[in-house]
Amino acid sequence: MSALRIVVLTALVTLLCACGFQLRKEAVLPSGMGAVVVQGADPFSPLGRDLAAALDRAGSTVVEKVGDGVAVMNITANQLSTDVLSVGGNARANEYSMRYHVEFNVTDNAGKAILDKQVIELSREYTFDAFQAAAVAAEEDLLRKELQREMVQSIMRRLDTLGRVGNG
Repeated sequence: MSALRIVVLTALVTLLCACGFQLRKEAVLPSGMGAVVVQGADPFSPLGRDLAAALDRAGSTVVEKVGDGVAVMNITANQLSTDVLSVGGNARANEYSMRYHVEFNVTDNAGKAILDKQVIELSREYTFDAFQAAAVAAEEDLLRKELQREMVQSIMRRLDTLGRVGNG
C-alpha cells in the first residue's frame, strides 16, 4: 500500500510541476527605480500608502522629496466615482457602478521617461436594495477597498512587465 502512495504522490508532484504552476513573486522594478518618490498621491490615502508598501516590497526605497538618483512616479489623476446604472419603476436607483480611474507616468533616476502616461480604469457593479441599506453600505466599502487593492496590483504589474523586459 505504501508503494502505491509513493507512486500517486510522485505522479501528483510531476503533474503540478508540468502545469507551469509557480508562486507569485514580488514585482521586478525597472533599473533606475532604487529610490522613488510618489507625487500626486496623498501618502496617507489608500493608494499612496499601499503603493509605497508595494514598491518597498519590490526592493525600492520610497522617499519624500525629488533629488539626484530618485525616480519619480507622478499620479496625474486619481478618481473614485459611483454612477447610477439603472432606475426602477419607483424612480429609485437599482444598480450602481463604482469606477476607479488612475493616470500616472514614471521617470527613472536620471529623469528619463521609462513609462509614459498610463491610464488604468477598474469598475465594479452592484445592486441597491432599500430593505438592506446597511448591507449595501458595507458592500460599497468592501468594493472600494477591493478596487484600491486591485489598482495598486495593476500599477505594479505594469512596472513588473517593464522591469522584466528591461532587466531581462
